[in-house]
Amino acid sequence: MNIRVFQDILEQIHNQQIRQFTAKCLEDTPDYIEKIPASTTGKYHPLEATKEGGLVWHIRLACWYANMFFNAFQWNGDPKKNIEPDIRTDIILSALLLHDIGKKADYGKNFWEYKNHPIVAGNMIEKNKSILPEKVFTLIKSCIIYHMGPWTPPSILKDINNYNICELVVYQCDYLSSQKTLKVILCDNINC
Repeated sequence: MNIRVFQDILEQIHNQQIRQFTAKCLEDTPDYIEKIPASTTGKYHPLEATKEGGLVWHIRLACWYANMFFNAFQWNGDPKKNIEPDIRTDIILSALLLHDIGKKADYGKNFWEYKNHPIVAGNMIEKNKSILPEKVFTLIKSCIIYHMGPWTPPSILKDINNYNICELVVYQCDYLSSQKTLKVILCDNINC
């Protein structure tokens, strides 16, 4: 995969090891990931995500939502006050960039395999785990495999009440990015 597709988001990852790990995992990802839709049915994703390149659109939107959470949680740090960004921002962006790399270009008659793409993605990143401290790798991987929330494959499903904050943010960003009915309305008064 050409990682330049996500270069601007990779540059938001402050921790060098996490950025290097994420870039390496993206480089190892099949080239078709750049071209496939996030959804072929349109049942769970907006129109933009169902077109060629829709998966990239979906991932970029999920990262945009993540930045909204980072601002809300005040995790971005403050260079004026010499406050470093919270490492959770790097973990979440890494997980979001990698959460759907386990999708196939075509499922054919085996569409049920789609449900297992979080497990496939988690396995795909294993070969680069030596780049990171074990605890950080484990957290990124758990964010990836649990990114579908209550729709996670039954073999690894865990109660959403047991998600850590990073897993919850990744799930919420993926969920928001897949919503067809979500519209942003800007109003200049309270009665809109």
